[in-house]
Formats: sequence, structure tokens, C-alpha cells
Amino acid sequence: MSDHSPGRRRLVGRDVESAWLAEALVAAAAGEPAVRLLVGRAGIGKSALLDQLCDTRPPGADVRLLRARGREQTADVSFAVVRDLFGPLGLGSGAGSPELLEGGARWSMSALAEDFAGADPDNVYPVLHGLYWLTVNLTTQAPLLVVVDDLQWCDDGSLAFLAFLLRRCAGLPLAVVLATRTDETGTLPARLAGIGGQIGVDVKQVRPLGRADIARLAVARGPLDAEPLHADLLDALAEASGGSPLLVERLVAELGPVTREQATGRVHELGREVLDRLVERHVVAPDVAAVASAVAVVGAEATDVLASLSGVPAGSVKDAVDILVRTDVFAPGRTDFRHDLLRSAVLRRLPEDRLTELRRRGARVLSDAGRPAESVAAVLLALPEISEPWMADVLLEAATAAGHRGAQPAVARYLAPVLQARPHDVGVRMRLAAALGQTAPDEAVRQLREALDLAPDLPTRARVAVQLAMTSLAVQQAPEGARILQDVLDALDTAADTDSGPEATELRTHVEAALLVAGLDEKSTVAETIARLRRMSVPAGRTPAERQKLAMMTVAKAMEGDGADAAVEMARRVLLVDEATLGGWAVLASSLVLRLADEVEESTAVLDRLVTQSRRQASAWTYSLAIGTRSANQLLVGDLAGAEDDAQAALDVAEQEAWRGNTVVPTIALASVRHLQGSPEEALALLDGLSRPRLEDFAWEYHLYLMTRAGASADTGDVEVALALYRRCGQSLDAAGIANPMLAPWWAHAAVLLADTGRAAAARGMVELGEQSAARWGTARSRGLALIARGVITPGPGGPELLDEAVAVLENSPARMELILAYLRLGRAVLELGYPEAAREHLRHAATLAARCGALRAATAARELLVRAGGRMRRPTGSPLDPLTGAERRVVALAVDGARNREIAEALFITLRTVEVHLTSAFRKLGVADRAGLAQIVSGARVRRG
Repeated sequence: MSDHSPGRRRLVGRDVESAWLAEALVAAAAGEPAVRLLVGRAGIGKSALLDQLCDTRPPGADVRLLRARGREQTADVSFAVVRDLFGPLGLGSGAGSPELLEGGARWSMSALAEDFAGADPDNVYPVLHGLYWLTVNLTTQAPLLVVVDDLQWCDDGSLAFLAFLLRRCAGLPLAVVLATRTDETGTLPARLAGIGGQIGVDVKQVRPLGRADIARLAVARGPLDAEPLHADLLDALAEASGGSPLLVERLVAELGPVTREQATGRVHELGREVLDRLVERHVVAPDVAAVASAVAVVGAEATDVLASLSGVPAGSVKDAVDILVRTDVFAPGRTDFRHDLLRSAVLRRLPEDRLTELRRRGARVLSDAGRPAESVAAVLLALPEISEPWMADVLLEAATAAGHRGAQPAVARYLAPVLQARPHDVGVRMRLAAALGQTAPDEAVRQLREALDLAPDLPTRARVAVQLAMTSLAVQQAPEGARILQDVLDALDTAADTDSGPEATELRTHVEAALLVAGLDEKSTVAETIARLRRMSVPAGRTPAERQKLAMMTVAKAMEGDGADAAVEMARRVLLVDEATLGGWAVLASSLVLRLADEVEESTAVLDRLVTQSRRQASAWTYSLAIGTRSANQLLVGDLAGAEDDAQAALDVAEQEAWRGNTVVPTIALASVRHLQGSPEEALALLDGLSRPRLEDFAWEYHLYLMTRAGASADTGDVEVALALYRRCGQSLDAAGIANPMLAPWWAHAAVLLADTGRAAAARGMVELGEQSAARWGTARSRGLALIARGVITPGPGGPELLDEAVAVLENSPARMELILAYLRLGRAVLELGYPEAAREHLRHAATLAARCGALRAATAARELLVRAGGRMRRPTGSPLDPLTGAERRVVALAVDGARNREIAEALFITLRTVEVHLTSAFRKLGVADRAGLAQIVSGARVRRG
């Protein structure tokens, strides 16, 4: 599809596309990111455009090229395209520059090395994180051009990396140029829709050549030596090629020395089957046909492999390859087809049984040659069935290898045919379900239900039930999982007399721990789960299963609300070991109980360590969960800036990843911050944006949601709506059997609203119940809140006395927001009794503390009452860091601690460019020129680090 010229021939009819691609390269050379996606049907010239781009360099620019293409033969091999891209660096074999693997880039090794033997990442995110930072490291050496052709055959892991990179390429001297095949209507393959959406307008359809360009190309490439072409011949070429440069070239190449009239007839005869005719003409000799067929099945392999598979001697293999290159079937310089359409033409010539046998033998030859299991598996997956034991063994080995890379979709593809061959193998079905858990949890649950029916004995059934229950959480079917575990426990109770050894005890502990996780998730199973818990033994916490069980028993005890001290003691036993050895459930559950029990500093320290661990392991999911949970701690202690930072950071990380819909806790926390800052409408908008189905069924999140919505509604003037929400919260907690008064203290806040609207008598019942629950839980916060509730509904001097006691109690608790409320209500009550001077002292305390916390709504209310009481106080203005956004504050906090931009980016799971933008914005807003200036301002303000 090119004109003859010195060097590479200039492409015909592709000036616009060529210039568009060249602009991306120029941008990268100038230090700016650029993205391009070429789309078009097979043979339309996308690869030729990429070839031309890769041969182009802006004058004086030293741009490093990384290039790869997807192949149908390796579409199921995890990170195959990534290894082709980065392979020239030598990192996978240990021969590359070690500085490229500094920092987070070290996590890329599981994708780069064929036989990586490191620790399994929890999921694919650490691998993607590592590959991104490897790319960043490369861009610090030179501008980078990343080119991937035939994206339609890109493996899932490599495709995930490209999507990950595209979301973070801002500010990098990087051009990412992709090309993919579309169908005849120009539609992208469904699996590439996400990539297409990310790229947006930087997509160009490579269209068929027009008649004039077909004529130019035909004259340039064929034996025709004059222009213009005869109209009949041009019509024939246009019709037969459909404007495909590849077909035009092949058609004119097949003409030979003929007249124009003969040429027209010949083109009509060849038509669009010209590639098949090419194969028929040149892939005829037995050795040539055997070698071409072998390459079509196993790809561009070594001569000895092709010789073994084809049955052709090694020397003759080389001769056959030379013939295939000379006849334009193979590409020059490599043992592979010039175009995949030619590979398809070779495969079409093979009878189905012959092709199946060739694939079977090809897999065996690759296996015997010591090729990686995934390379062998890619051939096996094309077989109609797994008919020999060794095939299943290879697929299982490939699944293990893909699991080391966090490539769960590949694991699932390798295991599916094994399960077809071994339908009663419960272990394989469980592995398949585990691989499907993140991407297809509904199918994972279905597989586990079948495994449950197939389980040959009670221990196996118990292990399946545990996995099924934990997977059911993802599809919001926790009650069903809990019921299955209850049945298993009943069966284990019956079998206890015959098997009470250590293994049986540990298995039972796993089942009980899973039951507590699943059973405490939704309201419908909380009461029966707590009832079952009372029959369980309290574990010592020596093993992971015991610690998991102990952590969830701690949560259940907190939900019952009987004695905070006992719950704290259990939580501390869980945390005696290093958090790195605990699962996320255990750490988060224990930190939650500590917070409810007023041990907020200890709870936050636990979460801080989990944040540090998540950064070290490049686990964005754990990081997001930990800081989202920590935001609730910051709310409790009145650090609204810290709460906002953590909640927004959790949402930011989740938004750019696959779990963007699972953000209920940080969204509620951020809505609470907005409400307390005096923006209730914004709080309600955030809550309206929650998309979790059946939110009302969940034991924890729903009640937090109702409390926040009620508070924001009250601030907008919808008092009756707020009261209805508070009552609904109480009814829901009661129906679920949750008695802890501090999980969602609706009774206290409803009492305040009722007192403010002249209905104190209507609050007495709920206050009495709240007082009883608060006394049982026994924390300073619960007692102080009970005193506030009783104080606001008590008339005369008795009310201020109770509120004064509430202040004294809450002063010894971490609950700053409740202390502000106590001071505010005390000042108001004293003022209403006619003692303005005494009131002023309490109101000034309330206003000062509220302003210090950033609770501008409470600060404003206190100030207004203070003015009514004859006092004076400047309008609250908050922190000197108030002009900064939450994201800017997080970056500033790390910067003043001495972290470099790269360290900040890795710690916060953001890009270098984002760090630079936030720092520049912070300098401008705060009127400083450098980090030293930032440090001076921050030293006088509280900034939450992390």
C-alpha cells in the first residue's frame, strides 16, 4: 500500500492518518502525553501506518520505542503483550537496568518474567501499579512511544495495563498508539469498549482507499506501467478489494504479464479470495504446507519445534520458511505470516480433524520443549475437549502461573476446560470459583453451589460452604451463605463425637468465622447469628482462622451493646499479631469496635498501620477501605478536615478502578462532613448518588446512611422528614437485634429535635431506652450523649444541670462533636433561664471548639446565641489551609514531611502529574513559592497525614 521510494515506501492515501499519528510522537518528544487509536477492518492498512510511525523520529528527538502486537495464538496468555512490549529491556530475565525497577515498579516483575516465583499479589492491581511505575521510570530517561497493534487479540492482563496507563498518562512524555480490528460496520469489539471510551475523540477510522488511490497503488505495486488505469480494470480492483490496500497489492501482484483486458478478467476471477489463491499457489509443496500449518498453530517458534511438529527436517524447515517469505506469505525477517488473514487462509485449508490433531501435537511439542505452561495452554484451549490427563495438568499449571500475576480471567479460562474434563472435581471447581469471584461473582456462586452438591464428605462440604458464603457477600446474598454455614455447623456438631482432632477444630473455626462475617452483614440474619455465637467457644487467637473468628465475635459483642470493656479486650487480642498477618476483615472489624468503645486513638493507629501496609504491597483496594474507615474516626474526634481528606481519597481511588460502585462508607462520611460544615444540600446530593442496591437490608451502612440523611434534612428545615428518618433507624436496629446505642444514636438526635419543636414529652420513651443502652455499653461518649438527651427534655434548672454533667463526662471522651453539642445546648438552656453571663462562657467554648474542628455550622449557631447573650466573638474563619482541597491537603502533608513527588504519588495511588498540579495549586492559594513556605504555614495548622 505504498509508493516506491528510497527507504520505506510512502503510504498511498494515508496522509491524513500519518500526520495525525506523527502529531502524537511530536507531543511526546515535547514532554506531553498523547493517545491515538486506529480502528478499521482487517487489511485496511493499520499496521502499515504503525510501521511508518515507528520509523519516524522528530528531528533531534530521542524517543524510546516499545512495540508489540496481539496474536490470536497468545490471546489467552496473561501479560503476553506486556512481555513483548518490555522484553527488549531484559528485565524479565534479570539482565536489565535495576534502577528501572525502583519503587513501585518492582511489582511489575510478576508480569515480566515467564516463570515468576514471587509472592502472589492479592489481585491484578499491584501488577498494574508496578507496570505503570516502570513506564514512568522509562519516561524519566527519554520520551516514550508505546505501540500496540491488533489490540483485538490483546490478552486481558495487558489490556488492563493499557487501560490503567491511559488513566494516568497525564503529565508524562508518552505517546500511546493502539490499533484494532473492527467489524464491517466499524464497531469495536465489546471487550475494547472501555478503552475506546477512555480515549474518546482521539480515535480515527482507517477508511477504504478511494478510486484515485487504488489506481496509484495498483500502478506502483503491479506490473502495470502506465496511468491512468483503464476504467474497467479500476472498477474491478475497487470492487474486488473493497478499498483494502492489502487486497489491492495482492491482486495486482497476482496479475503477471497480461494485457489490461486480461488483467480485468483476472481481477474478477480472483476477487476477494485472492489471499486464499495466494496460499493455494504457494503453500503447495508438502514441506512448505507442513511448516506453514505448524506456524499457523503454534506461532513463530524455533526451528527445532517447527521441525518436530511439521515432521520436516530442520534444514528443510529453513528452506520452507525462505520460500514462504519470497512468496509474500511470511513477513521478511521473521517466521510468521505477513498478515493474519494469510494465517486464517492456511488454517481454512486444513480439515477439522487434521487441525485438531495438529493442535494436540503442537501443544505436546511445546510442552516437551519446555515452553511456559501458559504458552502450551493457549494451544490446548483451541481444542474441542481435553482428552488426555497431561493436558489437564498443563492447564492447571498455567492457571497457577496466571494466578501469580493476579490474572484471574486467564486463570478462569484455563480451568474451565479442566472442569469439563473433570466435572466431579470439587477442588478444580473451587479454584474456578475463586478466579471468577472478582469479575463474575454470580457465576462463582453458581459453581460453588454445584460444588456443594458434589462434595464427597463433610470436611469438603465445609470448605466449599466457607468459600460460598464469602463469595455471596459480593453478590449481596450473604443471608443464603449464612444459612448454608448454619447447616454445616449443625452437621459438624453431630460429627464432633467422631472427629475432634486439630484439623477438624481448625475447620470448624473457619466455618464459624465465615458465618459471623456473612451473618452480621445483613439485618435479616444478625439476631440468629448472635444467638448462634452464644454457643461458640471464644478462641485464643493463635491461628489466622481463630483471629478472624475472634474479630467477628468482637463485632457481634459490640452490636449487642453489652459492655465496651469486654469488646475492647477481645479486639486487642485480635491485634496482638502484626496486621500484615491478618486479613482485612479482622483489622477493619477490630478497629471498628475500638472506635465504638471510645478507643479512637488506638483504632486510628491500627488503620494507620494498615494504610502503610497497603502502600508497601501496592494494594489500592485495602488502602481505599482503610482510609474510608479511618474517615469515620476523624469525624468522631472532630477532625473534619482529616475526615474529608480520607473520605475523598477513598472515593478518588475507587473512582478510577473497577470497584467504583462500592463506596458507601466514604460517601456517607463525606456527606457527614458536608452537613457539619454547613452544606446540608450538598450532603443530601452525595447520599442521593449512592447506587448500592438494597441498602436498607444492610446492618451497618444503612443505619449510618439514615443518621446522616436525617441530620442533613433537619438542617434544611425538613424537621418532620428528619424525625421520620431517625424513627426508621431505631425501628430497623430493633428489628435486626442491634442494641448498641452508639452505632447509630438516633434516639439522642431525635430527642434534641423534638425538644426544639416543643414536643419534649414525645421524646421520653426513646430517651429512657437510650439511657439504658448507654449505661450497658458504658463509654463516656454513650453516657454523655444520654445526659444530653435527658437534659434537653428536662424543664427548669434540672436541664442545665444534666447538660453540665454531660460536658464534664464528654470532656473525658474523644467525642468532640458531642462535646460541642453539649456546650451549645448548655449555653442555650442557661440563656433561656435568664443567665446570659453564664451562658456566654459555655457558648464561647462551643464556638471555639467548633471552629477549631471545622464544624462551621455549629460554630455559627454558637456565635449567634453568644451575640444574643450579649457576648462578642469574631466570625469563625477556620484553618489557614481551608483554601486547599482535600487532595491538595494530602499532598501538602506528605510534602512538608520531606516526601519527594514520586513518593507522594506512590503513597496516594495517584500520578506524578497530579502531585505536581496539586503542589502548584497549593503554592498559589497559600501565597508561597516553595516547600519551605508550605512548612511554615502547615506548622501552625493541623493536617491529616495520609
